[in-house]
Amino acid sequence: MALERPNFEVIQKAGDVEIRNYAPYQVASCDVSDIEDLRQASSYGFQYLFNYISGQNAKSQKISMTVPVQQKPSAGGWRISFVVPSDVTNSGAPLPKSSRVEIEDVPGGLVAALTYRGLWNTKKFEELQGELIAKVGELGYQPVGEAFSAVYNPPFTPPILRHNEVLIRVKKAASRAK
Repeated sequence: MALERPNFEVIQKAGDVEIRNYAPYQVASCDVSDIEDLRQASSYGFQYLFNYISGQNAKSQKISMTVPVQQKPSAGGWRISFVVPSDVTNSGAPLPKSSRVEIEDVPGGLVAALTYRGLWNTKKFEELQGELIAKVGELGYQPVGEAFSAVYNPPFTPPILRHNEVLIRVKKAASRAK
């Protein structure tokens, strides 16, 4: 069974980079401000998110797992998020019991995504973030905000089979006057 993911339409593709137009969606998020390593922060923060979807919320509701798990740099660490399923969003996501978990609305819009396989870590994220930003410019777009990481597979998945992405919101670059 495939896990739900945010809805988007690919509007441009160049190699491993796609420009996507995302529909709005919700995420449950947890700040991990005391761990700078991407993988460690993700593992730590995911435990709070897993508790939320396992029923530690105001409705004691079990919530289906979705993909991807997202990691966004924050002050001194990372903000770890997972997508709230559309049926839960539509009926009203239950409030988390943990003060560390927040429900957030993510606006729709243009996002550039660089897909890759293999291990994901801070070094890989930083390397691919630079590659993505360069490609975004080549495609006629400008980055908006911070890049973030998205992981689609459980940690026990062999690296060659993993689907990971580095993403950043973008806007069309202003045309230059001649």
